[in-house]
Amino acid sequence: MIILFGLLALGAGVATFIENDFGTLKAREIVYNSLWYEITLFLSSINLLVVIHKTKMYRMKVRFIFHIAFVIILMGAGITRYFGIEGVMSIRENEKSNSFITTQNIELKIPFHIKLRDFELTRYAGSNSPSSFSSEITVIDNINSNTFDKKIFMNNTMSYEGYKFFQTSYDTDELGTILSVNKDPGCNITYIGYALLFLGLILTLFDNKSRFRILIKRVQKMPIASFILIFSLFQVPSFANDNYVENYLKKHKNDSKALSKEFGSLVVQTRMGRMKTVDSLNREILNKLTKKSTWQGMSANQVMLGMFSRPEIWKKVPIIKVKTVKLKETLRVPLKQNLFTFSDFFYSNGNYKLARFVEEANRLKSSQRGTFQRDVLKVDERINIAFMVYRGKLLKLFPIPNDEKQKWVDFKTMFTSFNNDDLQNSTRKLLDASFNRNYDKGLVHVENIKMYQNKFGHNVIPSQKKLKTEIWFNKINIFSYLSIIYVLAGLILLIYSLSSIFYNRLINLKVHLVIATITTLLFITHTIALGIRWYISGYIPLSNTYETMIYIAYSSLIAGLFFFRKSLLALSSSFLLAGTFMMSAYLGNIDPVITNLVPVLQSVWLSIHVSVITASYGFLGLGAILGFITLMLFILRSPTRVHIDMHIKNLTNINEITLILGLILLVIGNFLGAIWANESWGRYWGWDPKETWAYISIIIYALVVHVRLLKSIYSPYLFSTLSLLAFSSILMTYFGVNYYLAGMHSYATGDPVPVPIWVYIVALIVLVSILLSYPKKNLKDTKQFSKI
Repeated sequence: MIILFGLLALGAGVATFIENDFGTLKAREIVYNSLWYEITLFLSSINLLVVIHKTKMYRMKVRFIFHIAFVIILMGAGITRYFGIEGVMSIRENEKSNSFITTQNIELKIPFHIKLRDFELTRYAGSNSPSSFSSEITVIDNINSNTFDKKIFMNNTMSYEGYKFFQTSYDTDELGTILSVNKDPGCNITYIGYALLFLGLILTLFDNKSRFRILIKRVQKMPIASFILIFSLFQVPSFANDNYVENYLKKHKNDSKALSKEFGSLVVQTRMGRMKTVDSLNREILNKLTKKSTWQGMSANQVMLGMFSRPEIWKKVPIIKVKTVKLKETLRVPLKQNLFTFSDFFYSNGNYKLARFVEEANRLKSSQRGTFQRDVLKVDERINIAFMVYRGKLLKLFPIPNDEKQKWVDFKTMFTSFNNDDLQNSTRKLLDASFNRNYDKGLVHVENIKMYQNKFGHNVIPSQKKLKTEIWFNKINIFSYLSIIYVLAGLILLIYSLSSIFYNRLINLKVHLVIATITTLLFITHTIALGIRWYISGYIPLSNTYETMIYIAYSSLIAGLFFFRKSLLALSSSFLLAGTFMMSAYLGNIDPVITNLVPVLQSVWLSIHVSVITASYGFLGLGAILGFITLMLFILRSPTRVHIDMHIKNLTNINEITLILGLILLVIGNFLGAIWANESWGRYWGWDPKETWAYISIIIYALVVHVRLLKSIYSPYLFSTLSLLAFSSILMTYFGVNYYLAGMHSYATGDPVPVPIWVYIVALIVLVSILLSYPKKNLKDTKQFSKI
């Protein structure tokens, strides 16, 4: 099994470099689609079945479920590989088709016709940039006398008679659609495998016979260690402005606070029809533009008030976030800068610099878009949002009098369509007050607009109590603080646990009582915060990705507080998990959906996939740190420090628990990503370098957690060394692919990038620690580590 797994990992790893240098077709020819690789996969399945039979694993139901799941998944993949069909169907408006071109360039017929009634390309208001596209089709099945209509767009597919259709692209004249066609007889089998895999991996955390539960019982009797990997990126924006702009920004920052606060208390209708405060929408817009909740010490309300009252100035202010180096090079802007002005994206003649790149990105299939194309689309969205703010298009502040649909409109529509001189005059005077920086005079006009809202929109406006609660809740930003506290709590527990190894007197009931009290207070705070969000929204906060991540963090805290209440390890792990999900939620919340985005990136499967993968990195990173600390303890061993052996064994047990949790999350996260990909464009595995290295990481960590079965060579030293070295596969997945290999997840273009000097320093430290600890690697008793 080790040899087979090693061949699979080595072959896939080499293939990513072949693809980088010689192209995808060559990589598939030599590795992915080659006979030797398929035979290796087949033999791995047979080997696993033999192990299941030989060890009578079927008697241990939970362990059997997730091991047999891999065989079922490979079976489904094999059926897809040899019997599945993929292709592309092009249809013009008011025409029909019953054929498609396969990936082998063969035309195949289907037993029904698809007629394209209408192709719709939605563009951002006030621009030509596409935001989404969809196909209104009619299925005509003469054989079964069946006809029905359907709308196909990203994450909204159509399945009929075993065929599945996905919105992929469109014709340049926007009068035709391009649909991906997929007939996959192995899909259901693969999904059954996924379901069994998820079920088995989750149940193993609760099965008393599982390795995980055995280790948990062991460490409950020992000193506990835990750790969390954290990092933060600090960015200090810098830009040059003329004196007028600089003076304006300074006065606006200092004098507009009262007016912007009142402005934020107005009610706005979102594009989905939800009524909320302007304060909430302004925060979402600023987060979307800058990835920050404030800008240069100004609140979101101050920034938005300035942007639509003085657009000519704010177009010269750097508030547009750009991520990738390649896009910065394309724009010919400073590479070290991250925020840029609206004007930076336009030539002197007014032409849009990104127009060609946006069109090219939209023409690509979602599965073909790399990081550069995705960043182009995101930046293009920010540009369009800024444009709509400058024109007042995003703020629907004005209810249409006596409208049955309770529709509210923006500034432009109000000025051109309303016959209300008082409202129009108040709005103009508000804008004038902000324009001329006579902010105090604008307060009365905000009040007039508020009176108009209450008069004609009272049926849909939330209560004043709820609106005030929403603004207060936005201000305290409790969930972002909780994420930091969870991280710090995990770090403090690590320091306490490690210190207790050398100073046993640190272990006392008072410290444990403090930890329990803090945990309880955090639980209560999190509960109240969820309740407030429920009250504000009017529904249980589980409607979107952000709320789901918050709830998962809450659930992990409950597990630590109640289910594992006797184990500091479990508690610290729950803090780690809660902190990871909270940070994932926060990162998701600073990229809110304000306009009509390309739906493929709004899939709940994608969001959960990313957050679970991120959580696994935290656990596996923890395992690497624990492995390194254990090696340090080996170096410190001596005849006068016999107690260190006990701590080495403790840390090894803890490390194994951590890696098991990390591997479970890594496996679940990757296969959730496969579900997202399959539901979005019909392929759950494409051998992109990122997913390939994630697959390699799974193989490597599977070998690490099973190395204990090789009793002749196993030792805590070997396990610690492997847990430290294995993390290099995660670093390659996260950083290496991004910067050194070309692919849809990559920042790179295939050109060599200098390896940072710190990489060599870290590698040297790791090598030295392994070598120095080797002479002291033998402990008196390692039998307990290999027992199931």
